[in-house]
Amino acid sequence: MSPASSRVAVVYNPIKAGTDEVRRRAVERASMHGWSEPVFYETTEEDPGTGQAEEAAASGAGLVIVCGGDGTVRSVAQGLIGKNIPMGVVPLGTGNLLARNLDIPLDDVDRALRVAMSGSSRTIDVGEVRYTDGDGDSHDDVFLVMLGAGMDADMIAGTDDKLKARVGWLAYVGAFANTLLRGHRIKVQYSLDDGAEIHTRARTLLVANCGMLQAGMVLVPDAVIDDGLLDVLALRAKGPLGWTQAGALLAHHTFRHRVSALRKKGAAPATEKESLQTRPLDFRQGAAVSARVLEKPAAFQIDGEDCGTVTEFAARIKRRGLTVRVG
Repeated sequence: MSPASSRVAVVYNPIKAGTDEVRRRAVERASMHGWSEPVFYETTEEDPGTGQAEEAAASGAGLVIVCGGDGTVRSVAQGLIGKNIPMGVVPLGTGNLLARNLDIPLDDVDRALRVAMSGSSRTIDVGEVRYTDGDGDSHDDVFLVMLGAGMDADMIAGTDDKLKARVGWLAYVGAFANTLLRGHRIKVQYSLDDGAEIHTRARTLLVANCGMLQAGMVLVPDAVIDDGLLDVLALRAKGPLGWTQAGALLAHHTFRHRVSALRKKGAAPATEKESLQTRPLDFRQGAAVSARVLEKPAAFQIDGEDCGTVTEFAARIKRRGLTVRVG
């Protein structure tokens, strides 16, 4: 390992529990695996990780390790896209969705640091999105896991931060129940690649780079993090029968992890009319997707972070734009 490539930077969110352990164990692991003593960068409210990652890359770091929740991971990743510098992940958040999808150790700082410093490198896709919020302002962002408009974003916005700190992802259960009881369907039109526009009402419209959620639930079974495709899910469940069907399908996804039976290769695709009238869960794939919310702005989330409201967005895949350390 050359002197330059042996430099390791650790970007961490100082408000997360366990950061003292992160600093101590990072020094120990760096010595154990032949890295130089880590340089530590704290995130701030003004800069949650992108600037720190860019500074670390500019200083010649051969590895950047991010310690925090999904928001911090996403911000650090944004600073490393296209730089060919691997990113290690030490999950310290509530959802830790990227770590779950890449089988990075959860709830074990030392094991996660071991993977970051001695694991293999895997290139993954990155989603890029431009969206217009409810005030008409435009924003550019990235996502590693998924973004969504509608019920999922309402749930995230309605989850109590203090409860999340106490009970972790279980805090979302109560928020989901409240959202389900008072939730409504949003009227959206969307299209993938150069395909025809789809008009529908949905509880939520999700665009996924990978498909696993907390507790191992597989929400989007065909989403693969390095296949060059985005997976779009319109959740259209309505009434007890619709929710029962949707729940059964999600349970099937979770136990099978990947369900080819739902959309068999070579099978005749459903027509637009059939899809929009009978499917509580409608799955589609493409390299790009654009969507408009037609009535009033909908709640919006990116990688589990509340992003206010949205009126329209356009997302595309950046094929293998980020390198991540995995076990």
